[in-house]
Amino acid sequence: MDAENLNSRRRVIRIYVATVAGTVLWLAAIIAAPYLRSRGFGGAGFFYACFAPVCHQIPSRSLFFWGFPLAVCARCFGIYLGFAAGLFLYPFLRGFSSVRLPSLKTFVLVSFPIVLDFAGNLLRLWSTPDIPRLFTGFLWGMILPFYFLAGLFAFTPRRDSCASRPR
Repeated sequence: MDAENLNSRRRVIRIYVATVAGTVLWLAAIIAAPYLRSRGFGGAGFFYACFAPVCHQIPSRSLFFWGFPLAVCARCFGIYLGFAAGLFLYPFLRGFSSVRLPSLKTFVLVSFPIVLDFAGNLLRLWSTPDIPRLFTGFLWGMILPFYFLAGLFAFTPRRDSCASRPR
C-alpha cells in the first residue's frame, strides 16, 4: 500500500472513530433524559431542550423509558439507532480503503418505507403506531452513515506535509 493510500485509510478510520464516539454520546443523551427525569434530576430538561430543534418530541409519538418519553420521538430514535447499526456494518460492507456512496437505487429502496409512512401520516390517511415508526426510521437510518462518512471525508482537509510534495 503506497503512502497516499495509507494516509487516506488512516483518515477514513479517524473520521469513522469520531463518528462512532459522537453517535454513542448522542444516543446516550437521548436515553439519559427520561432516566434523569425519573430520578428527579432537575437538569434533565437540558437534554430534552437539546433535542427540541431536531424533533417535535410529541409524547404520544414517543417511546417511554422509566415512565418518561425519550428526548426524541420513536421515528427519530429509530433513525439514530439505525445510524448506529449502519456504522457497525460500515467496515464489513465498505472497509476503510475507500469511501463510496451507495447507489441511487439503494437509497430510493431504503427511503421508500419512511417516505410512504411520513406522507400517509402527513395527509392523515393513517396514524402509524410507535413500533412501525421506529422500524422505518431504523431502516432509513442504516444507510445514512454511508453518506455522512463520505461527506465528512470529502470536506475534511488532508494532512499533506510539505516535505512529501514534489517541488
